Amino acid sequence: MKTLKSETAFTHVEVLMALAIGGMLVTGMFQLYLFSASGALVQNETVQMQADARAAMDLIAQDLRQLYGSATVSTTLTPNDTLSFTRLEDSGYSSGGNSAFSLNDTRKFWATNAFAPSSAGTYVAQIVGGAGMGQTNAISGNTGSQLSLSTGWGTLPDATSLYIITRSKTLTRTADNTLRSITAGGSSLLLAANIMSLSFAQPDPNSITIDVTARTSVQDPRTQRFVYYS
Repeated sequence: MKTLKSETAFTHVEVLMALAIGGMLVTGMFQLYLFSASGALVQNETVQMQADARAAMDLIAQDLRQLYGSATVSTTLTPNDTLSFTRLEDSGYSSGGNSAFSLNDTRKFWATNAFAPSSAGTYVAQIVGGAGMGQTNAISGNTGSQLSLSTGWGTLPDATSLYIITRSKTLTRTADNTLRSITAGGSSLLLAANIMSLSFAQPDPNSITIDVTARTSVQDPRTQRFVYYS
């Protein structure tokens, strides 16, 4: 014959203690999750900021590899934060048969109006050798082998004339802490945001150094500080 015994339930104190311990465990796990999520956010921000800064430097380097003549360092917001230069776009010898408002080069196969004024800027034709040397003229448009000019030549170029096509560009940091590339007669191109300092220097006629400091767009929630990259 079996003897049945009554089962005892948890007391109120035991239930409250279990709930308290469970709450502490859940709170700890949630805090660990927040800490991990904050770390991932800052890490992603840092990686993106560094990638943007490096991409901007790559674009600047590409432009400066095509620098024609010398660059000028000046100040917009902070000392030496602006670099102005002329970018070489194309060159060649005229094939002759030019008019007062045109320059021919039958060896070229340009896209139609590739050098017409646009958001990319204003292009300029300059004679750097031969007949008409020293003359500069803004380009108003082009065909595959002929440049149309905004004003007439003083001395007509001929088949001895060596010409170049250039654009003037400026690199600078603006008041909203962005690094921008500005073309003469064109638009302002955003290269990178959250640029806290920018400085150009010319240690010698053949080199240009750039010092730049970028910053994340948000603070690290754990330290309440921004992350910087130079």
